[in-house]
Amino acid sequence: MRTMGFRLRLALFFVATLVTVQLLTAGLVYEVTRRALVTEGERQLTANAQAFVAQMDDISARIGGNVEVLSLDYALRSAIAERDRGTVLSVLRNHGRRVGASRMLLIGLDGTVEADTAATSSTPQRFPFPDLIDDAYDRRTAAVVALDGKASWMVVVPIYAPQPVGLVVVNVPLDDVLLAHMQRLSALPRDIELATQSAPGRWDVVARGDRHTGLVDSLASAHRGLPWKPLLTEVDGKEYMVLAQRLKQPKQGAPVVAVLGYSLDDALSPFRSIAIAWATLLALGLGVGLLGAWFTARSVSRPVEALAAAVRRIGAGDYRTPAGTRRHDEIGQLAGAFDAMTEAVRQRELRIRHQAMHDSVTDLPNRLAAEASIDESLGGQAGGGALLMVGLTRAPEIIKTMGHALCDRLMRDASERIRRVAMDAFLARTSDTQFMLWLPRAGQDAAIAAGLRVLDALNEPYQETDVSIDRLPSVGIAMAPADGRQADTLLRHAEVAQFAAAGSASALSFYDAATDPHRPERLSLMGDLREALDRDGLLLHYQPKFDLASQRTDGAEALLRWNHPRRGWVAPDTFVGMAEETGNIHRVSRWVLASALAQVQRWIERGLALHIAVNLSTRDLEDAELPAWIAALLSIHRVPASCLTVEVTERAVIGEPDTAIRILRGLAEQGIGIAIDDFGVGQATFAYLRHLPVSELKIDQMFVRHLATDANDRIIVRSIVELSHQLGYRVTAEGVEDQGALDYLAAVGCDHAQGFFIARPMPAEAFATFVGGQAGQAAGGSRR
Repeated sequence: MRTMGFRLRLALFFVATLVTVQLLTAGLVYEVTRRALVTEGERQLTANAQAFVAQMDDISARIGGNVEVLSLDYALRSAIAERDRGTVLSVLRNHGRRVGASRMLLIGLDGTVEADTAATSSTPQRFPFPDLIDDAYDRRTAAVVALDGKASWMVVVPIYAPQPVGLVVVNVPLDDVLLAHMQRLSALPRDIELATQSAPGRWDVVARGDRHTGLVDSLASAHRGLPWKPLLTEVDGKEYMVLAQRLKQPKQGAPVVAVLGYSLDDALSPFRSIAIAWATLLALGLGVGLLGAWFTARSVSRPVEALAAAVRRIGAGDYRTPAGTRRHDEIGQLAGAFDAMTEAVRQRELRIRHQAMHDSVTDLPNRLAAEASIDESLGGQAGGGALLMVGLTRAPEIIKTMGHALCDRLMRDASERIRRVAMDAFLARTSDTQFMLWLPRAGQDAAIAAGLRVLDALNEPYQETDVSIDRLPSVGIAMAPADGRQADTLLRHAEVAQFAAAGSASALSFYDAATDPHRPERLSLMGDLREALDRDGLLLHYQPKFDLASQRTDGAEALLRWNHPRRGWVAPDTFVGMAEETGNIHRVSRWVLASALAQVQRWIERGLALHIAVNLSTRDLEDAELPAWIAALLSIHRVPASCLTVEVTERAVIGEPDTAIRILRGLAEQGIGIAIDDFGVGQATFAYLRHLPVSELKIDQMFVRHLATDANDRIIVRSIVELSHQLGYRVTAEGVEDQGALDYLAAVGCDHAQGFFIARPMPAEAFATFVGGQAGQAAGGSRR
């Protein structure tokens, strides 16, 4: 959602302020007017109620006067005296029409109805309101009564001749017509209703004025009683002031009240024209205010918007100075300060970018700049190129010995020498000890030539006053696209090649994926190895150890094998070294020990008395719990300790001699044999071995493979065997590949022999068959 602009916000602020003030003013005026009208409504209702009662009294007086004239009528008095009911009714009807009565009655002195113009039966009845008769002799009596769901104004006048002979009752209906007539002749409100009580709390309307508002019904639906004081309520969605006025009535009849209403909406109607005029003025004011606010906001926001656009350009890397705002107010000062800030930021950005992309010591492009340049070069042409990684092997040693200051001077000198022979190559410093040259479209020959020039330039010692330092340079080369199509891949591969070159005689090496120890597939292979250990996916093969004295196989060396589900058979050298690097070798060694001892137990149960040899890693000799763990395994599988020999290399012992000797002694004290593997090619001597609990030496195969033809090897092997026996060691020769070597080893007293000539490593069942076959041959030979 787009954010509202400053210009629009400022305009809306002015307009909102104006609207708020006007609305508050209108609300205040409305509330004051309304309160005044409510007060006026209360006053008018009270006055109208009194006026309505006064009108009813006037009607009573007029009717009473007419009835008094009637009482002087001789014919009427004669008819009453003679009991001429027909004449009486005729006179009453005629007079009732003149006064607007709906019913005329002649009441006897005993309260019996003697004549009734509305009677349908001649049976005498009692007058229902005797209190009106009793009061009529003293004064003119009138009251509002409710009969048969209708209201009427009943006037009672006595007839004298000269003594009272009866009473005439005039019944004038209080209906809608009469109420409307009274409203036209007076200031009665338009909303008036007469209601009679039909049951406790229930009022029924018996007459209405000229407007049927429904005052009584509305009060009943709101569960309110009749208000004897002015009450503000809502009728059909409109506000009314309502008042109920009791009317004069007899004691025996149902009460009849007048309910008057005062409409506040009607009272407010004269003010609508004022409200329309006010709304018109408000709209005009809003329009003018909006235009004024818009132009005011525009004069402020346009220079701010120009500065915002300049900020966006700067954010995108465009530091062009924006056109100055020609103003002399605060915004003009802001624009000037912003221009100065832009230039300062541009200068700092250039310095920061240069520092971020260059080496501070040599001022050469750094690794990040080199990657960008190489990727750009590879993306723009298909010819590839050569990446040379130049490393100074002695740089870390120089820093430790001479300090960083001299090393920095040495690196600056190296960068100048490389620059002189680099020609058109892109030169960068990629690490503290390495430089890089990128030769676009160069082949292997050009890369070798460039590498040799760099080596020649750097092989000359660095000279200072009393210092001459050899840098021992080395160059690794990665070719694009064969060794990678991206800069980071090429740099990584060139670095691997440089590390390989540092240990070679030529000091120059090309990247070889087959020998790369950091290949991604090695990482997945390590994960697969852990899974194979969890699922028991490794195997043990057993290479026979041939006893030269008895000419029989009496033991085996357990060799680890892995048949990968996707890669097939994986060479042990491939994954064992990785396991040592990643720390997984402990799990591997423990799995081998447990599996080998379990197999020895099965051979013992089959009657094969064999001992087993298991190789331990350098990392295993750092595990202080190893002797206890092996002791537990021997106990679990019920295998004698003398049946187990652990083989370790000279390098494993020499790396951490104190720890290794302590662990080996712990094993030897249990009766486990200790063998030194690959003896003769490491750094161990017989004098050093005297400190180890060694029971066996295994002569490396490089001295055994050519025993039949090489006199020097025979001398070395014979000397090792004789000296070992004098020191109490057994001797095993590895790598026996012909009969001549086997015969010579037997002749010089070697104890055991291993090699492909005797047998290759084989699975456990095949090994058992192989040993059983030898036993069968020996038994056959003894019988012969």
